[in-house]
Amino acid sequence: MLVSSEKPLDLWMMTCPVARTLEGYSQSLETWVVIANVCGRWGCPICGRKKVQHYARMVADAEPNKLITLTCNPSRYKTPREAYDETRRKIPALSARIRRLYGEFEFFRILEITKKGWPHYHLITRSEYIPQAVLSDLWRELVGAPIVDVRKMDRKTNAYWYVVKYLAKQRYIPWTDRRASWTKKFFPKTKFDGGTTLDVAIMHFRNAHPADHIRWCFEGSTFERISDSCWKKVPPEKD
Repeated sequence: MLVSSEKPLDLWMMTCPVARTLEGYSQSLETWVVIANVCGRWGCPICGRKKVQHYARMVADAEPNKLITLTCNPSRYKTPREAYDETRRKIPALSARIRRLYGEFEFFRILEITKKGWPHYHLITRSEYIPQAVLSDLWRELVGAPIVDVRKMDRKTNAYWYVVKYLAKQRYIPWTDRRASWTKKFFPKTKFDGGTTLDVAIMHFRNAHPADHIRWCFEGSTFERISDSCWKKVPPEKD
């Protein structure tokens, strides 16, 4: 990608619109690198979408087998925030009881709010068979909400699209930015593949978007993408 003042540079980089720049010299690549310091928020049109895709792939690889939806009882609370603060803390207690009764119970939890703003939770789980009536009784004892939905899912395809559906369809919750959480053993252990080692000797923070920084400081240069948030300057060919 040849750096110029034209707009396509922004489209080519496709990074967070409020990102700022980290610039450094990579000793391993023997060239300058530009790294996007992104916001990482769910409401960001770029960061939010990348987070959804990232978690969807990870959840599918965890091979879950069912979807459990937990509701809350709005009559017990003054505000949705109060409902969220209490009910989310009861989910670990629910999972502990299920483990005592049925064994393995690992989950990826997604927070969603209703049209009226009340919280409910989608647990994408890996577990043995659990009767819906038992789940309903346990959740009612903990939070006074008996409505619990249980669905079997395909271990790969459905899991991916359930995550995309529930995380992507709403970008903003007024009282929290923590949309997802998971149990310690839900994700399988992965081997570190090493990736690209930048070995940056000198790093500087620049209060400018990476696309603007490249335009202003590297005009006429060529950059290549290393990852979604890192680009390297292509050294000129030697004679």
